[in-house]
Amino acid sequence: MKKSLSLFVSVLIILIIGGCGLMEKDVAEMDPKDLPDVRAFQDDFTREFMTSIEPVEDGYYEFESKTGGYTMKFPENASIDKGYYERKKDTFELLSYAEKTSENHVSYYVNATYNNFYKGKESRRLLYLLSGDVNYDGDYEEFEHQNNTIFFATSKSTTKSKKTTWYEFFGLVKSNNSNQSLRFIYSLKCEEPEGNCAYDFDAIEQKVKSLMNSVNFKDVKLEEE
Repeated sequence: MKKSLSLFVSVLIILIIGGCGLMEKDVAEMDPKDLPDVRAFQDDFTREFMTSIEPVEDGYYEFESKTGGYTMKFPENASIDKGYYERKKDTFELLSYAEKTSENHVSYYVNATYNNFYKGKESRRLLYLLSGDVNYDGDYEEFEHQNNTIFFATSKSTTKSKKTTWYEFFGLVKSNNSNQSLRFIYSLKCEEPEGNCAYDFDAIEQKVKSLMNSVNFKDVKLEEE
């Protein structure tokens, strides 16, 4: 009886350990057939950033920076452009992702730039860099979310031919507890005269703010130079 009980316990421990191993398996190493049938997992490069096959909310999965510095929610049908990806050890990362939404065929593009070397008091410099990226000369809305301070603004620009209008929703997510920050630019294209596209700008603004609110900076130890 004792021998049978001992054998049962041993098998149970093996199953538990094995199950944990499966649960912790790197998503990037899994067979695409076993992953969600969405672009975030079916694209080879984008899959490297996904932490779990369990959604964080409807239509979004958790993304983790290759610097290890932050996580955020990521649209299930978006993919990261490998050709525009840059990283410098744990202090800098630049990435772009795009999605074409199925309901109205609207394309948008996101650029996200992570830094972990500017001091907290240099938020003004980070905003200067952000404003330069989008050619913006104006004020930012500032608000707190959890352990971050977020600066947010919008802009509109039209090409000289007046055939294309770009709407941009952008901001800076700055950690209150470290030197970490993320510059976030969401660009939406309209090819109607005078930019007369039937976009719900309030809904888009709330979506972008929700993406920025989802940024969670992690405690990291920087690599030695």
